[in-house]
Amino acid sequence: MISIIFIILAGILNACMDVLQFKYEFSIFRFWKHQQWINPSKSWKNKWKNTVELWNDGIRKEKFFGSSTFLVFLTDFWHLCKFLMLLLLAGSVVFYHPIINWWVDLLLIYSIFTIIFELFYSRILIRKIENEII
Repeated sequence: MISIIFIILAGILNACMDVLQFKYEFSIFRFWKHQQWINPSKSWKNKWKNTVELWNDGIRKEKFFGSSTFLVFLTDFWHLCKFLMLLLLAGSVVFYHPIINWWVDLLLIYSIFTIIFELFYSRILIRKIENEII
């Protein structure tokens, strides 16, 4: 049962990542505070010192140790979602106990993940704007 909960949460986080990347302008995220951390067009700068110099001299300098590698999840919402999603997927493996048998469980887990993903990607994380087709 813990594995299924982890899979559900991982599906939600994967939907958050894709909405941020592909549907940000139509998402609920564009109305949240801390846009420097949430908005992908701004948040990438959180990894680097002096982003203006980045483009002038071509040398990237991390804002803090690990900000572009193993601590990247601290720099923006997208990377935090990815970090947590991978952690939950690994946890679902650790806590997995067969429900029926492995191949039926595989289809069940895949179905749960994709249904939850689609529900959040297409409906829950999208802000409906009156008279606008999304």
